[in-house]
Amino acid sequence: MSISLPLIVTAILIIWLIVLTFFLVRLLLHYQSLTGTTNKKDLIGSLNNLISLTKTNREETDKLKKTLETEIANNKAHLQKLGFKRFNPFTDTGGDQSFALSLLDENNNGVVISSLHSRESTRIYAKRILAGKSANQVLSKEETEVIKNEN
Repeated sequence: MSISLPLIVTAILIIWLIVLTFFLVRLLLHYQSLTGTTNKKDLIGSLNNLISLTKTNREETDKLKKTLETEIANNKAHLQKLGFKRFNPFTDTGGDQSFALSLLDENNNGVVISSLHSRESTRIYAKRILAGKSANQVLSKEETEVIKNEN
């Protein structure tokens, strides 16, 4: 049983025609998606429409980038670093009733609050912190620790 040459050539041509039809349909569908909102006969109009949409998207992206950069810069001034330590500064009282609390931003600016508890009284101190240091007052060991070891 031999297959004739014209039959083989016809089968190859039919397969080739199916492959070409598949690619033509894909190309037409892609063209329709590009020209869906414009006149289907006007390819230049479609391309101009796509270019203007791209320009608009780029402008919106640039605006979002600027807004994000502003928000990130503003966020640096918010409290981000918190440190807390309980301790006993006096030998005549029991327990760790005193504490030091630091509230700092990203640049280590903020405040450290200390409470010293004794049998007779409790004293609370607040010290301004700039760049991780107090300009006018001496920091205690515990205050320095909470500034350096924030959570």
